[in-house]
Amino acid sequence: MAPEDHSSEVINLVLDALRELRLEPGLIAHGRVDELRGGIQCYELKAAKAVDAAVLYTKASLGALYSDELRHTYRVDYAVRGTIRGVLPARILSMTAMEMRGVLRKRLVGLSWETPPVDRSGAPSFSRPGAGGLPPAPGEMWEGGPHQELTGRLNGDAEMMEAFKTLSKGKDGEPLGLSIFSDRWGESIRIRGDLWVEASDLPSVYVAPAYLGIINGIGGHIKEVRRSFGGLTF
Repeated sequence: MAPEDHSSEVINLVLDALRELRLEPGLIAHGRVDELRGGIQCYELKAAKAVDAAVLYTKASLGALYSDELRHTYRVDYAVRGTIRGVLPARILSMTAMEMRGVLRKRLVGLSWETPPVDRSGAPSFSRPGAGGLPPAPGEMWEGGPHQELTGRLNGDAEMMEAFKTLSKGKDGEPLGLSIFSDRWGESIRIRGDLWVEASDLPSVYVAPAYLGIINGIGGHIKEVRRSFGGLTF
């Protein structure tokens, strides 16, 4: 999908923010063989520690009731190029589970990673909206397999889990949930946050130093799991 005119300045905003983090980003043109598909722009990250690329997404919705003006919001996925043996395309490997307390002012009291539930019926499984894929079907996930290995590694990373609790939560105080999934083209394993934000908030949410620290930690665990189970690298 070629970027729309209104998105050009947002693409450059993210590019500049990635440069400030010294990730040596570059724009990957649409149609190039190394483009990771799905968004409006793919960025190469030459100097990132454990992730290889970023993908910018946008969605449009009506800005207000009785208005025909479109409001555009954005998010950024980060990707480790390649696959993990035993994980089919468009499958969730792991996602965050949050325990919230409070009625008017909810607060985060518990955070962990969990493997997605397997649908025993064989029918399409429910997954959290925007999680990037479906839970595995029967036979795709097994004891000690890559889904469980990755989830165990993430839950065992105490430093990363503590850092995750301090992330910016968005204007409405919503916790930022994460999911890890294989893309539907078999090109990469992606890390996705579930908040759509205004363009001006991208640098403080999805291109913030603290967030990139967590993303690189997750990317490192993804690569360790691939070393254990095998898979393609691109």
